[in-house]
Amino acid sequence: MKGFLKVFRILVAFIFVWPIFPVAFLGLVFYWIFSLLHIKKAAIAVSRFFYYIVCWWMLVFLGGSIHVEGRENIPPEDEGVIYAPNHNSICDVPLFYYALRRFPSMMAKAELFKVPLVHGLLLSLGCIKIGRQSAHGVVEAIRKSEARIKEGGSLVIFPEGTRSKTGEIAPFKSGAFKVAERTGCRIVPVMIKNDRYLLESAGSFRIVPLYIKILPPIDVSSLSPEDRKNLGPIVEKEVRAEWEKYPAFK
Repeated sequence: MKGFLKVFRILVAFIFVWPIFPVAFLGLVFYWIFSLLHIKKAAIAVSRFFYYIVCWWMLVFLGGSIHVEGRENIPPEDEGVIYAPNHNSICDVPLFYYALRRFPSMMAKAELFKVPLVHGLLLSLGCIKIGRQSAHGVVEAIRKSEARIKEGGSLVIFPEGTRSKTGEIAPFKSGAFKVAERTGCRIVPVMIKNDRYLLESAGSFRIVPLYIKILPPIDVSSLSPEDRKNLGPIVEKEVRAEWEKYPAFK
């Protein structure tokens, strides 16, 4: 019975979720049209509007009840910062974008840039290609990230390096903050909880409470040289403290 309910819920979800694909494609089309007309700001604004709808639609019809706190901690849009959320699920990305109401750049594997349509989507979101197979690819991605920060653009980095296998917060790696260490930009810790259950609880029709908390920025430039080299534990401590305050989905 549980297996049947899981399949049934997935089918029901697909019926409602399928519009995200044409809406996302529409955002991509408008992005390329305005880009070809050399109206870059319009290209970004219009495509982001459609992508925001996609994020909201996807989360709601997968059964999420979204609770966002701390939007007052978001720095000015023209300040280059690094957002550092914990990583539980593939749903982290749309939930993060929905909560922030902005679309800072993310790093994406070089292989994804070879996929048709996905390639255009990544470019429209300003994603930075990272070739993990070679040291040169990693160095180049860091160089581009530093340039993005200095130009006033922002980045999203998942400090755990990969999705948590247990649902708990994994150790944050200080290496993930190399760009912050070298540029002195502020880091905005972000706590995300329960969104992994949007997919894992497909055997029931329960609403999943999704919690996201945007924490006050950490001013890297004011830290000691030693602390700047150990940013992982510092940011992790902030995120973990908030994580414990919110109820887990059971």
